[in-house]
Amino acid sequence: MEIYKRHRGNFAVALGKLARAKTKQAFATPAQGMQERMRQGIEADISTEGAWYNASFNEVGGRILGTRAEFNPLIDCAEQAVESTRIGEFYLEGVLINGNPASEVLAEAAERDAQKPIHKRRVADFGQMKTHDVPADCFGDDDTIVFLAESKAGANKYGSWLRKNAGVKESRVRMQDIDGKDKSRGFWLGRLADDGRSDFYCDDRFLGNGGGSLFGVYESAEGTQKISEQHEHAEQRRIISPNLSDMLKYSRPFVHSRDWKDFERGLRAKFEK
Repeated sequence: MEIYKRHRGNFAVALGKLARAKTKQAFATPAQGMQERMRQGIEADISTEGAWYNASFNEVGGRILGTRAEFNPLIDCAEQAVESTRIGEFYLEGVLINGNPASEVLAEAAERDAQKPIHKRRVADFGQMKTHDVPADCFGDDDTIVFLAESKAGANKYGSWLRKNAGVKESRVRMQDIDGKDKSRGFWLGRLADDGRSDFYCDDRFLGNGGGSLFGVYESAEGTQKISEQHEHAEQRRIISPNLSDMLKYSRPFVHSRDWKDFERGLRAKFEK
């Protein structure tokens, strides 16, 4: 079973807490956040309070590029991003991803992934998409939500859950304005609000918000133990379960030659069942 641990603080502080956790944790994805909300319910902490998740949305070359964690420039530059966004934007000039200029890496990855279905892209090009509202029963028709949910079915399931359980009729997908200079912003999944909304903040610039938070995800000790036991039992079965060849080999000295054919035929029938 996966455990979700909320780490509080601004974006850099919360990430630092995740990194220093005694149990190794992964920065939760937007899809995991949606799935866990559905599992825990509308009254759970994960639903009643928003959080950052590991996606980012970047202006590159006048277009908005959404990323998974591996291409999120904010994660490795969290402290710099927090300080920059206190007074303005976190611009990508001078920022590197795996030793290469971030803007170039993101543009190239978006081009390579352009022919893949939207939910399978590591970097998705959303062009100059504007902020827009999406009916809860149409989440699967919105590219941004499908990208975040990692599947059309997952997007539709979350939208249906919001409508049926939280009375959410529509959600707003908030996109940043294009200002002509490459920059990066975080992703915040809004809480289930009293006004019947739950918005997708693909334009979050408030990384210095000390009241922010994010989730670390890890496998529970019980779940890990069960997996270990399953592997151990499988290995034991593999070791102690003889095959037909071994049985015939070791039985041969103990079966009279006149009875061997009947014995072999019967043993084969047992193994073939």
